[in-house]
Amino acid sequence: MSKEWARDDPNPVVRWIFLTGSRLRVAAVLSLLFIVLTALLIELGLVYVGPGSNLSTALSSGMLSGLLTLLTVALSINQLILSRLFGSAGSLSEQLESTLDYRRSVEDIADVAVSPNEPSAFLTFLADTLKRRLGDFRHEAASTAVAFDVGDDPEAYVSAVSDYAEHLSTAEELDDPFEVLLLALGEDYAEHLNTTREFQARYGQRLPDETAEVLDDVLELLKGIATMRQFFKTLTLQQELARLSRELIYSGVPAILVTYFLSFVYTSASDMSTAIDPAVMPIVVAVATGVILSPLAVLVASLLRIATVSLYSVSVGTFTPPQETFESG
Repeated sequence: MSKEWARDDPNPVVRWIFLTGSRLRVAAVLSLLFIVLTALLIELGLVYVGPGSNLSTALSSGMLSGLLTLLTVALSINQLILSRLFGSAGSLSEQLESTLDYRRSVEDIADVAVSPNEPSAFLTFLADTLKRRLGDFRHEAASTAVAFDVGDDPEAYVSAVSDYAEHLSTAEELDDPFEVLLLALGEDYAEHLNTTREFQARYGQRLPDETAEVLDDVLELLKGIATMRQFFKTLTLQQELARLSRELIYSGVPAILVTYFLSFVYTSASDMSTAIDPAVMPIVVAVATGVILSPLAVLVASLLRIATVSLYSVSVGTFTPPQETFESG
């Protein structure tokens, strides 16, 4: 698996399931698999749904209570999201001021009055400013008399960070928030932060003031990208959780109704005959299984993406945990 798994995975199906695919479509695929699996088990005789089956007991007891429990997950998710939105006037004012301070620091480096308000446009703005300051550093490093050590090639450093900035600068062209978030996954930002700090530690005192100032700006912009990366992840995952709670309700209510009424298909007679023709019971049960398990499919589809994004964007600083490093091979 390549280092850039989240962006350039050679298996588009895996990438679609875990990250880029619509969660409703992924859930629909899972529900369809449940239907096919149920029909196959019935056809092979491993599951019996005809007269005398214990399906009615399973539906009215365990399945129904399980669905009601699953719906409480939607309420818990809403409470989690709301807890982050509530706050006193003072705390909300501090959050707003800290956000404005962050934007002003980037605007000072870029020498603009106001930066873009859209997160994807702001990420592109950060990347373009970084490319411009890297060009300034290339020019300053070429004209300075400071001798760089072997292995500390300013040109190679500028090229590597410029490629990263060029990659991020495409954020504004993307419509899907998760596609934008994919641009920032991985540990590239941490590597460039560490390399920049190494240049500062070794040559900071020997570089001319203008060159050192440019290098300081590059470091601040990389820190800004790391901050924006986490903020955008937080914003996107909060929206994902909000959608999840709504979709659980949409799928959970029909699932409960189907479970409730299907349990009455089996009559109370001694032979436990069915109100529906036994010949079509396998089809009815297979389709009903897809509907009943659809909330589970919705939950699994959303958690796959949330867990994957969280796994590859844990760190906000220069320390890169093992989970955020894409293994090769």
